[in-house]
Amino acid sequence: MILTIDAGTGGGRAILFDIAGRILARAHETWRYDVGEPGDLPFIRPSSFDPEAFWQALCRCVRRVLAEGGVGCDEIGAVVATSQREGCVFLDGGGHEVYAGPNADARGALEALEAQQIVGGDRLHQITGHAPPFIFPMARFLWFRKHRPSVTVRHILMISDWILYRLTGEVGMEPSNASESMLFDVRERWWSEEILAKLDIPAAVLPPLRAPGERIGAVTDAAATATGLRAGTPVIVGGADTQVALLGSGALEPGETATIIGSTAPVQTVVSEPIIDPAGSLWTGCHVVPDRWVCESNGGEAGSAYAWLLELLGATAAADPYDTAESWVRPRDATQRSPLMLVGPAIFNLTTMNPYRPAGLLFPYPLLEVGRPDRGALVRALLENIAFAIRGNCEQIVQVVGRPTQGLRVSGGMSRGKLLIRMLADVMNGPIQVGTVAESAALGCAILGAVGLGAYSDAATAAAAMVRTTIVEPQGTGTYDEQYAKWREVYAAFDAMTI
Repeated sequence: MILTIDAGTGGGRAILFDIAGRILARAHETWRYDVGEPGDLPFIRPSSFDPEAFWQALCRCVRRVLAEGGVGCDEIGAVVATSQREGCVFLDGGGHEVYAGPNADARGALEALEAQQIVGGDRLHQITGHAPPFIFPMARFLWFRKHRPSVTVRHILMISDWILYRLTGEVGMEPSNASESMLFDVRERWWSEEILAKLDIPAAVLPPLRAPGERIGAVTDAAATATGLRAGTPVIVGGADTQVALLGSGALEPGETATIIGSTAPVQTVVSEPIIDPAGSLWTGCHVVPDRWVCESNGGEAGSAYAWLLELLGATAAADPYDTAESWVRPRDATQRSPLMLVGPAIFNLTTMNPYRPAGLLFPYPLLEVGRPDRGALVRALLENIAFAIRGNCEQIVQVVGRPTQGLRVSGGMSRGKLLIRMLADVMNGPIQVGTVAESAALGCAILGAVGLGAYSDAATAAAAMVRTTIVEPQGTGTYDEQYAKWREVYAAFDAMTI
């Protein structure tokens, strides 16, 4: 059995898999961040977390999985970890955490602007495949060096690397996570000597690079006491959550595309070489399989926006808020105009980010006409907005990659919603593959763990054996084309507005 640990944006989870990719037990615990007041830049709030509290939450999840799965600690063959991207932890010379921040922490925005002047914004993008640099560990390290000069940072770790450190006492980082540091040469799959030299960042703060699926160490006595695992259990290197979710969706070959619809909705296409978007709209990163990269567009807030709407509509009081919300939605009547919502998901482009851009919910006019929108219509509008944003992001990737995507694979917590999946197939005008395991990041980790244990020869073989999907066909090709075109028109108008 393989135990996976996932430190996500909204909480941590532990999931136990067998070698065939079946879930045996799972546990989840939500967590909160310490969010400060804006500084010199509007909307930029520092965000951090208590590393000990997060570690204890993950340990409780592991203990619950062992108990609920009815397995002994000696039955666990390996442990693998993944986490939210861009989140990072700094260790001092004694191995103690001196900073821990999630992916949303942009405290280093001013330092990022300084780095852009020193290295050059275009040059940073060409080396790292990412832009702009505001939320990445590079900017936070520069902020920390300026504002906490008395504290020496010995190691920069992404959150999943920090989990492995807590388990084994060993430090390391693999390419998919390193891609999110803004200190990594995405073409060479190695730390950028140019960026380090120009920003005077010592190479010693960067951990050794490891390969996904490689054994980094074993569970220490201290970690065994905290988690209930057996001391000496092998610990295998995982990767960044979206890339391991790509693997957990079965997307390994060039052209294969997946969206992981959870709190956010990243969309990634596998490519055989690093493709850098000349416009800077998309990100380029390393996949967790050898000789593969990813081209990424990202819809941003999806599940989090949906949860917000359901709370406003009172669905959260139900035993299953999502099933309840879907039950409100009546079959779509093509003769009636539907409300159009632009809340949450968007078409990825951080280079032209407009913090004053409005969100909108547009009703048919006049509002009080017969058949006016009800709560079911609002739920439908937001789900359609998610589907439209995913299509827009897929189209944006196609423009950069220069080849059509090979279908669309879908996973993540929101992939359990039958209505959204049916909409997405119709909006995409083609069949989509939906993972039977919604927690594709954890499954991707289990695949890497199985390879690390020698159960499979490589990730492709393991994915073929462990990933299962169902095909969802569109119910009507072209059904949503007119409404999608209207959504794009309104989206462009909102993009140019400020409030």
